[in-house]
Amino acid sequence: MTHSACDDDESIESQFATTVKYIDLYLRQKADLFLQCYVFEPFDFLGKKLMMLSVILTLFAAGTLVVVAGFVLFIATIVPLWAAFLITGAIIFAAGGMIAKAFFSEKIILDTPTAMELIQRGKA
Repeated sequence: MTHSACDDDESIESQFATTVKYIDLYLRQKADLFLQCYVFEPFDFLGKKLMMLSVILTLFAAGTLVVVAGFVLFIATIVPLWAAFLITGAIIFAAGGMIAKAFFSEKIILDTPTAMELIQRGKA
């Protein structure tokens, strides 16, 4: 018995269409995985860190203003007020420079999952 083309379950065209559909699905999954692991998770991490940093900096700024006002008034008892402001300003600039150097010298390291971690979590 010979099989004609109409007896085949799938033609070459339908097999090709199925293959293209699976390739498209594979590429979409890989693109979604890439976006999740390398775009959204780092921004989520940085967003949380920036929110904490903004709260901490606000508290430090309020405390610093109170301490600076007290320090200026304390120095003003020894020297004129304008000199107290100059001395306090110089100290603040020096402290700010040291804090900025310490803060920005550290490199941010993001926890990027390995392939095995993704497979164990069921994301691959």
